[in-house]
Amino acid sequence: MESLTFLHLPNKALINLRELCVVFNGESKGFTLDSIGRLRNLRTLFLENRGTVWNPTLQPLSQCQHLLQLKLHGQIGNLPTEMHKFLPNLKYLSLDGSEMEEDPMPSLEKLPKLTILDLFFCRVNKFACTAGGFPQLEILFIYGSDVKELQVDEGGMPLLRGFCSYNLNRNVSIPERLRSIPDPKNWHIARDDEWPY
Repeated sequence: MESLTFLHLPNKALINLRELCVVFNGESKGFTLDSIGRLRNLRTLFLENRGTVWNPTLQPLSQCQHLLQLKLHGQIGNLPTEMHKFLPNLKYLSLDGSEMEEDPMPSLEKLPKLTILDLFFCRVNKFACTAGGFPQLEILFIYGSDVKELQVDEGGMPLLRGFCSYNLNRNVSIPERLRSIPDPKNWHIARDDEWPY
């Protein structure tokens, strides 16, 4: 679907759908996540916006209590502050924040079960994780970001065991604890194998 203008899911057969990929144009008026929220058994969701900047509310996804994996790619802007209430069971998040102006960490660090976080092309200058943030995060991947500083307070990301960073500014400030964490071998291959798109 090059330009999604309307999504209607009346067929009860779709209720058991577990994986969904939606590519849409951000200029499509009336596009909401309400119909997707009706897919109560959804476990994997990929949303790609190819239009103007989209600041997703994500609140309708609170109905998808089994949602474990989420990709938000394309012209994604800022995230809602209540993500942890909408996505309490989310374990994997891939975020392309090319139009993001605010640090997403205050929203993301509250996700109680997030285990893997992929961040691509974020324009913010600083990522800041507070004490107690990302309580279950094990893998952090940052690619091609404009970030100049990654701050992790003591007690933040306590379970982190894999840290990968590519194409970052050479002068980026990263805590010594993160620099000492290895790049886990083949984890990205296993991750990609789980995604059919």
